[in-house]
Amino acid sequence: MANLHRIEPWESRPLGQRIRFRLEFAGLWLASRLIPLMPLAMLRALSRFVGRALFALDRRSRAVAMENLRLVYGNEKEERELRCIARASAAQFARTMLELFWARNFTEANYRDQMIMEGWEQARALNKKHNGGIFVCLHYGNFEWLSIAGSFERLPGCIVTQQFDNPLLGPVFDRLRSLSGHRIIQQQRSMLITLKHLKNGGNIGVLIDLQLHPKLPSVAVRCLDRWLPVTKLHSMLQKHTGLPIIPIESVPLPDGRYRTIAHDPIYFPPEATEREIAQKCWDFFEPQVRRQPEAWLWAYKHWRFVPKNADIAYPSYAVQRDRFDNMLEGAVADMAPDGEDAA
Repeated sequence: MANLHRIEPWESRPLGQRIRFRLEFAGLWLASRLIPLMPLAMLRALSRFVGRALFALDRRSRAVAMENLRLVYGNEKEERELRCIARASAAQFARTMLELFWARNFTEANYRDQMIMEGWEQARALNKKHNGGIFVCLHYGNFEWLSIAGSFERLPGCIVTQQFDNPLLGPVFDRLRSLSGHRIIQQQRSMLITLKHLKNGGNIGVLIDLQLHPKLPSVAVRCLDRWLPVTKLHSMLQKHTGLPIIPIESVPLPDGRYRTIAHDPIYFPPEATEREIAQKCWDFFEPQVRRQPEAWLWAYKHWRFVPKNADIAYPSYAVQRDRFDNMLEGAVADMAPDGEDAA
């Protein structure tokens, strides 16, 4: 995953770090050549092994996942069950990354062998009607194949990516993510580029569930009963274009395939605020996260910022920031007409 901090120029990095980066690139390049040669059943067995190994060996990520799950589920689930969810979540993430490399085997003729496509004909009709489309999803299920399938469904678009701390890795992932026709753009100036792309009849896909620092373009939403600042790119684009937002998701199935769904569009009145738009998008997905929690990315630090006067527990990794509290004041004002308490 990409870091949000400023990326240092290559020449200014320590020699040891540059050597490590080159070794990481070599390993990634080798994986990109070998994984597509593997049978998919073997790859999935490997992903289960890798996920379990990561869960066992990466104590820091395991601790984050377990703390997140305990906070969300409280006494609803036993510790053993929470541990199973966290382990399965690690395996799903490993599977998603390995299957991204395997996706070089996909063609327009065979991708439906692994994905049950639902709702995409309606999405194409809406795209034609509105001359553009805003698609949103979570880091849930196989979000990488979800994107690739959307392009095969004749809805190619822009994918906004963040830079890796290791600059050698980005181009490898960009080539994989664009193999079915997507255009990859960097986060810098993404608003201007994506807005122009939409107004020219294109599509944009946005992952909406990872938190941003409050100093970046973000809005506060309630996610599983706790506040976090998330990207407002999709909200800003909706406000500028008036386009509906189409939620898409990739739900893992017991037989190894995915239900790859383009849902009914979400429409917003002109007076809807950016925060209200972002909140409604998250609210659409939250029930599925609760139904099948093992498919979501629990090892991520989703709640890095805690409100000053929070009346609900936040993770131990959360910190208090004035910028976040100021952001929450606006969120409270948004919710006041509904009589909700945002404390």
